[in-house]
Amino acid sequence: MRRAAILWWAAWPVVALGAGSFGKVIGISGHLSDLALDERRGVAYVANYTANRIEVVSLSQMRVLSSLAVPQQPSALAISPDGRYLLVTHMANFAAPLRPSNALTVLRLDENRRQSLVLAAPPLGVAFGMDNRALVVTTQEVLVVEPESGLTEVVGTLQDVVRAGLPAKPASWPSEITRAAVAASGDGSSIVGVVEVEQATHALVLTYNVQTRQLRIRDCVTDPPLGPRTISVSHDGARFATGWGVFTSSGILLAQFRNAAGTLGKGAVVLDSSRDLVYAQIEQRSASGTTAAQPPLLLIADADNLTVRERLLLPANLTGRAVLSSDGRTVYAVAENGLAVLPVGELERQPRVVSRQPELLFRSGFCDRRGIIEEIELVDPGGGRTDFTLKASPGITVSPESGFTPARVRVMVDANRFLNQKGTSEGWIQISSQAAVNVPAPVRVLVNLREPDQRGTLVQAPGRLVDILGDPARNRFYILRQDANQVLVYEASGYRLLRTLRTGNTPTQMAMTLDGKRLLIGADDSQLAYVYNLDTLEAEPPIVFPSGHYPRSLAVSGGAILAAARVAGGKHKLDRVDLNLRLATELPSLGIWENAIDADTALAATPNGAAILVAQADGSVMLYSATEDTFVVSRKDFGKLGGAYAALSEQRFLVDNHLLDGALAPIRDLETSGRQSSGFVLLDGMGVRTTAPDGSSPGVIERVDLEQGRLLRPTRMIEAPRLPEQGFPPAFTRTLAALPGAGLLISLSASGFIALALNYDAAIADPRIEKVVSAADGSEAVAPGSLVTVLGQNLSLVNEATREVPLPTALAESCLTVNGVLAPMVLVSPGQINAQLPFSVSGAATMVLRTPAGVSNSFRFTVQPAAPAVFRTGVAGDERGLPTILRARNNQLVTLSNPIHPEDTIVIYLTGLGATTPEVPDGHPGPRNPLAVAVMQPSVSLGEIELPVLFAGLAPGEVGVYQINAQVPYWVPLGMDVPLRISQAGQATTVSVRVVK
Repeated sequence: MRRAAILWWAAWPVVALGAGSFGKVIGISGHLSDLALDERRGVAYVANYTANRIEVVSLSQMRVLSSLAVPQQPSALAISPDGRYLLVTHMANFAAPLRPSNALTVLRLDENRRQSLVLAAPPLGVAFGMDNRALVVTTQEVLVVEPESGLTEVVGTLQDVVRAGLPAKPASWPSEITRAAVAASGDGSSIVGVVEVEQATHALVLTYNVQTRQLRIRDCVTDPPLGPRTISVSHDGARFATGWGVFTSSGILLAQFRNAAGTLGKGAVVLDSSRDLVYAQIEQRSASGTTAAQPPLLLIADADNLTVRERLLLPANLTGRAVLSSDGRTVYAVAENGLAVLPVGELERQPRVVSRQPELLFRSGFCDRRGIIEEIELVDPGGGRTDFTLKASPGITVSPESGFTPARVRVMVDANRFLNQKGTSEGWIQISSQAAVNVPAPVRVLVNLREPDQRGTLVQAPGRLVDILGDPARNRFYILRQDANQVLVYEASGYRLLRTLRTGNTPTQMAMTLDGKRLLIGADDSQLAYVYNLDTLEAEPPIVFPSGHYPRSLAVSGGAILAAARVAGGKHKLDRVDLNLRLATELPSLGIWENAIDADTALAATPNGAAILVAQADGSVMLYSATEDTFVVSRKDFGKLGGAYAALSEQRFLVDNHLLDGALAPIRDLETSGRQSSGFVLLDGMGVRTTAPDGSSPGVIERVDLEQGRLLRPTRMIEAPRLPEQGFPPAFTRTLAALPGAGLLISLSASGFIALALNYDAAIADPRIEKVVSAADGSEAVAPGSLVTVLGQNLSLVNEATREVPLPTALAESCLTVNGVLAPMVLVSPGQINAQLPFSVSGAATMVLRTPAGVSNSFRFTVQPAAPAVFRTGVAGDERGLPTILRARNNQLVTLSNPIHPEDTIVIYLTGLGATTPEVPDGHPGPRNPLAVAVMQPSVSLGEIELPVLFAGLAPGEVGVYQINAQVPYWVPLGMDVPLRISQAGQATTVSVRVVK
């Protein structure tokens, strides 16, 4: 049922000693084997396997009240729904010369009496149904026991069940001895059990319908074993969780925890039907495949696909059954040193630390040399004040390094450490806490440094993105986020995230049906393929795969839908999907060849659906023909394969850097220049591929002549495309999608995705600057700190504006320098750029523009100490281009119908007043306290009458916009067209206004 590739999340921190823990343990000496809740009496009964007693624990007082002596080795417990009977199984299967004793004790709780029944075979587990009768599973039979009379009825027989014997090996836990578990659904309608057969990887799953009294037994081969050997059934019996997996009542594996070690004696699992969650402790394998020492962690995951939501520190390892209280507030579990009490319903009251930002992306390069500073916000989700300590990778500085939530932490990157990198480097900020009960996820830090010639717009999308599929008909594209079990649905126009769709656990690849109506999604840790209607983006019934088959890759042809399945405990297979029945079946053969493929196999269908390419990591390739409905080619010309793959036509295929013909015979190898392949698409009869030497270098995108194999116009991208990663499925990468209708190519990358124009490599004329004027009124006089408009030709490849504050010095991959100083920019377009002149420039100035198309001419102009210019952006009715002068009395624009009155205070918005005190950094808004006052104060006159200036400086909250507040005397002249003049440092500007009494 399972055979997992090893995946180790190396970035997750080692838990420090002294950290907080979730819940507490009621100490009990001995090895505990099972528990049952008696909420009517307010106690829990805990089977002490080694001390031969039942511990009675008070749920309110959290202590052991008493102990009930019972026959030797009480192994399992169950309490009847009416609360009258407690059944105890005794597995004392001692080998000679010791005497075995396998029995069942019925405790009548209301009468304080007991009855003992001798069993013919060692009992493995017990559970009560809704009819107040118990199902007892032994190594030979399945019995129904009537507790009142003691009568038993055999409802099934078992063969080859492991007869665990005593004495056991030292340090064995009871669950490693019984190697079985049985539990009932919350409503008592069904009972499910799992018992070991022959060896640890072979088990039987028993499902008993209480109402029909029907028993169903299924074979289950797993790798690793289904450990921990505990079980939990949903309230309605529709699902059950055991070991590392969640199953439907019919035995379909919905999802499994990745990298589970399969340890029988350590861990537990419990379903929470009301919250649709799973609580589990699962011991995991390390990257080397060994089970290393690990702190005990409780995972809180979604019940349908096991997406992990929380990782909580446990006070001790769980070693047996876990049950949820009827109110859903508390999990009680058998632990290594007693009874664990876990308040899952009060999680919001527990101290935790999380970062609201899972990932930071720092962008820098020639065009943006500002100090690289971002912020993360650390909070306690419950609103508490919880301590934290941060540790960052070299080159990353955090301030403060410790403190209490809530807190804003400044993250600074030393750009000098990354100067030689022209791609994206990765670092981490580890978060620890002495009080927090959770293991905080580290913050991923990405640092992208680029040159202007590196093409593409980088869109940040956190997570591990493993597959992309274009949908030209709907002008959108789909990205598979593996770490969150999601499909991200993006609109091509503006790259807006429209929706997130749930998938199975560890999704690996997507496929679209030929009619474009449905999206199929394979996964490496679910035995289902999710299906979505692309018109409504609603989920449809999934495709069920044969037991043990994990659909890693799917492809749709005109003849068949095929899936490459990783198979547990055997040869890996190709399955055929019946979309109408939503069922996959294993192909008996692949034409004349055996149905046996590599675990890491990728499928790709030709655009017309005539054929499917089967590319395997071991170097083999196969071809399915939809016309013949069989496999017509099988070859092995390579030692290994990985990276890009594509079925371009019936006569051209590509795997890695190998171009193949219609018979999959190698035509030629594409030049690599030391780079790894990543993505490949067909566009206008030519191929387009992406490569990179490694994940931190710039990627390269280039066109491919499919006839000659020539590479045309290689162009550097802003970031490397996603490359195959050791230990992460899949080895094959589909990272490039073409959307001709939107004029875009989308490439998956380390930080998210890169959007490139289809003509990314087109020859472009160099930019040319022709004029620099004031952005306020178009006059040629400009001053330090003022907003300017740069006019010219080919100034940008695209139109792009920003509301980011502080203003960036790079926009649309372009930057302006004035005397070598970067100028903050507001807008770029082919014919115009709006920017702020740096405060540090004055006198003779030279402006240069750098864009992906090249470097502009050196444009020379003069920067005056001051150059006041009133903005002409006012609008009143049909009037446009009015001076932005407001009457403070009504905060309305001065117009013919709202004229200036004597004794008014007027507010004038303008640019060009020059230096201020205090100084304000380039691109930053004017401060509110203290206000930034112009060093050279302007004079204002109205009809040659001097106006008292109340304030002249930067407008608070605005970049490059100045404000003058002036008082209008009573004796100013009246008129329809009175000149308002602003003078400063020998420069002046005049506008006309209406003045009335």
